[in-house]
Amino acid sequence: MTPKNLFNIILKIFGLFFLREIIYIIPQLISTIPSFAKADDFGGEQFSSGDILPFIVTLIAIAFYVFIIYQLLFNTNKIIDKLKLDQGFNQQEFSFNISTSLILTISLIVIGGIILTNEIPNFCRNIFSYFQEKNLTRGMTKPNYSYIVVSGVKIIIGLLIIGERKRIVEFVEKRQVTKEEENEVE
Repeated sequence: MTPKNLFNIILKIFGLFFLREIIYIIPQLISTIPSFAKADDFGGEQFSSGDILPFIVTLIAIAFYVFIIYQLLFNTNKIIDKLKLDQGFNQQEFSFNISTSLILTISLIVIGGIILTNEIPNFCRNIFSYFQEKNLTRGMTKPNYSYIVVSGVKIIIGLLIIGERKRIVEFVEKRQVTKEEENEVE
């Protein structure tokens, strides 16, 4: 394994961790959408500019994360060349042979596991809180179930990351190969 390959793998793992972060941001974005419209005194709905600011900030954060994820997953060679990460290494120092796909697969399993270990307790707590609120109010108020849905979606995403890791690795590696071919043609 050459130093360039090692840094390539490390940058892709960072990209996958940023992907995990965007998975946590998207439910926050979705949860701010219902708060845009507030009922006024006449039964109609009005839009509050104070509620739009968190939505815009979250959209900007998602766009930033998507840009970083794209660069870290698909343009790693450009990053390595610009930062000169592989300079100054003796090529014979790296003697272990581990494939890129194996390391990416392991990192996807770890990321999916982190998501699951964070969200399964939250999901259970949210279900408990929902039924506790439902029993305490005895139908006088409607308990909020959006937290249960968000936790459930995160659990499904974590399971999908673990279950579809081969497809994700194939996609990342295929995109990297096509980017390298495009750069060679130019």
